[in-house]
Amino acid sequence: MVQIWLELVVKFLEKEMYKDFAILDVETTGGKFNEEKITEIAIIVYDGDKIIDKFETLINPGKDIQPFVQKLTGINMNLVKNSPKFKDVSEKIFKITKDKIIVAHNVDFDYRVIKNEFQSINIKYYRDSLCTVDLSKLIFPNLKSYKLTNLLSHFGIENENPHRANSDTLGALKLFQIIISNDLEMKAIKSKIKTCKEGE
Repeated sequence: MVQIWLELVVKFLEKEMYKDFAILDVETTGGKFNEEKITEIAIIVYDGDKIIDKFETLINPGKDIQPFVQKLTGINMNLVKNSPKFKDVSEKIFKITKDKIIVAHNVDFDYRVIKNEFQSINIKYYRDSLCTVDLSKLIFPNLKSYKLTNLLSHFGIENENPHRANSDTLGALKLFQIIISNDLEMKAIKSKIKTCKEGE
């Protein structure tokens, strides 16, 4: 009886400690390292079973978008001139990702850019994170390419509009679902969570 009770307590604690995932992607102006500004962001909140929230918007970066980035993404200053600035959507981004694990393809880039945007408006931003590149390399070794579009293609999924935040976020979600289906006990996922503490 005591053993059963202990097992129930452990399961309860594990459930309480479980975090939802904020799968996201950002497009930026390009430019010097740590000087990039966000031009578009998409976020899908996923509980491991279903989508429970989402948010997407173009963002006016307040600076020029590099020509090669315009060509790559199709996002130019004319497209974003009437869009909100980051500070205008910062509260929404902060709240929708609060207590979530950020998931992205090459998450270090997306997280760094978002964190810098918050820093520019004097807000501290710290989130745990997961990289679908790292997870894919661990769970699906020896593939020829780990670019998002190529990975999706490998699993018979089309990324309809690469280098746009919403399409890449949906693609990352589909990839993450495949990863979860191949890691049902979430051992690999738990091993790859990057914990970010204040001051790091």
